[in-house]
Amino acid sequence: MSYPSLQVIAAAKDWEGFAEAVDSSFFARLLLEPVALTEGFAAVPDEWLWANPRYLMAGAIARAANHPYSLIPEGVHSRFASWVEGQEQPATRDLLGVAQTQLRALLAAGRLEEADAAADESLRLIAEPRDTAGFDDVLPPVFIRIGMVKLLRGDVRDAIGIFAEGSRRASAVQHPIAPHVGNFAALSHALAGNFVHAEQSLTEMPPSTRPAGSMQASYFAISQYAAALIALGTFRAEPSEHLPDTGIGEFWWLTEHIRAKRSLYGGGDRGGAAAHLEDILDLRRDLSGSGTFASNILRTDLADLYMADHNFQAAAHVLRREVPTSQGQKIWAARARLALLGGNPARALQIVAEVQRLNGGRHRLVPAIWIVKAAAERILGDTSASAVSMDNASEALKRTNAIAEIVGAHPIIREELAHRLHVEQTLPASIYAPAQSITLSERERDVLRALALYGSTKELAAALHVSPNTAKSHLASVYKKLGVHGREQALRAAAAWLDD
Repeated sequence: MSYPSLQVIAAAKDWEGFAEAVDSSFFARLLLEPVALTEGFAAVPDEWLWANPRYLMAGAIARAANHPYSLIPEGVHSRFASWVEGQEQPATRDLLGVAQTQLRALLAAGRLEEADAAADESLRLIAEPRDTAGFDDVLPPVFIRIGMVKLLRGDVRDAIGIFAEGSRRASAVQHPIAPHVGNFAALSHALAGNFVHAEQSLTEMPPSTRPAGSMQASYFAISQYAAALIALGTFRAEPSEHLPDTGIGEFWWLTEHIRAKRSLYGGGDRGGAAAHLEDILDLRRDLSGSGTFASNILRTDLADLYMADHNFQAAAHVLRREVPTSQGQKIWAARARLALLGGNPARALQIVAEVQRLNGGRHRLVPAIWIVKAAAERILGDTSASAVSMDNASEALKRTNAIAEIVGAHPIIREELAHRLHVEQTLPASIYAPAQSITLSERERDVLRALALYGSTKELAAALHVSPNTAKSHLASVYKKLGVHGREQALRAAAAWLDD
């Protein structure tokens, strides 16, 4: 698709034609012809741009689009915002422009909560527009930016719905951004663990296609990320070795997530992979602070790597940092898995029950939750409950095609699950192995609970109503049983055994 040259229009000083061309096809041009677009704006006198703030702003957006973290110059934004505010009936597209510029700045600063509020304001403007002029060109990329904020916040379901609406609108008007909006939906489905929907939404970019600019290159990267996650999640094929650079905009953490998954499923030096991920979380705090979706994903990866390396204490320490929510089922699944592998199936079932409570009792849980539940019930001898959970796990796996979850299933149910799903691939060795069975007496549990509250032996002895020497003896017994060498290690290990 090609468009009339803005340079030619500007050379003819046809400012009405220039404005009409920008109003009708700015974002399509930004995607397909970014160089020609910026050259077109460069041919326009500054005096005309400053007298027409909408196009002053458009030129600044065109220049910033090639740099994910670039911001609109403050002077340009101030001129545009004051112009919009001064309009008696400002166009909805201009109000969206103000909101989206604010959203971009907040996102670049990692202020996700405020960015989410700006995203909601954009959604309100779209739902209650004063007019719809320019919507065919403007809305699809706006939906991408709003959906990105929701995804980075961990509101994956909202993100999927927003990307789906953006894809429908873009496809309806044959906007060139349509397949890319669909690929954002595919990525969101893949991160949610539903690889059936991810594959349905994905439009892979031909390897020979050369991106027209940085904006298109970043959209191509989303396609690569989604395809790699689908390959890993369905366990059908090796994902491409080529991944986008780690510095790609707001989604740099996806490269690390995919590398961690490869190490988890492929074996090799999982300890080294965990150490690398620890470094990444220390060095790259943009958009991966505690409570963010990136942190949720990467810390779950880190805990899984530690569990696969039989370092349950480290896994417990990692998971204690994250506050799980109803959206963060992967964190809950990892915590339940840790309890199960650590020899506490009853605690694993308590965690599953809490997930179900947070999700309103709905059965649409991620397959990993059902798999842990079925294994825990089988270990505890509740065969009837385990059979129901196995049915639920099988249904969830069929619905999502998340075959890789079978690879990580507890050995007690792993082969049965593979048989139920008619898995034709040869599965690798089990990723996780249960720890040697450890049984803590109620007195030993009391010691651990008191240890969390009191730092000195004297205080511990008083809390347990025993002598200091007896308290030391209790501690030595607990430390030996847990295989630890001090208070901090014991408290980390206790996360897998204690309910509180």
